[in-house]
Amino acid sequence: MTTANGKKQSIRVFLDAADYGRYLVQAGTHHVTPSALGELLIQDGLERLERGDLHALGLGTDRPASQGSGAS
Repeated sequence: MTTANGKKQSIRVFLDAADYGRYLVQAGTHHVTPSALGELLIQDGLERLERGDLHALGLGTDRPASQGSGAS
């Protein structure tokens, strides 16, 4: 993912140890670097959200995602 000037912007993602292990296994299995895998997953996820597919967020398509920690 790049900006209009072609420069990539970094983001921080925190995974628990089990998910991180699974992530590294998938990167190795598919012969991509962890960075490339993360970029591809983010691009795919954004495309799905833009199409209205909120399944991964655990939401129905009739309401927007909450903007907080979930605590009331």
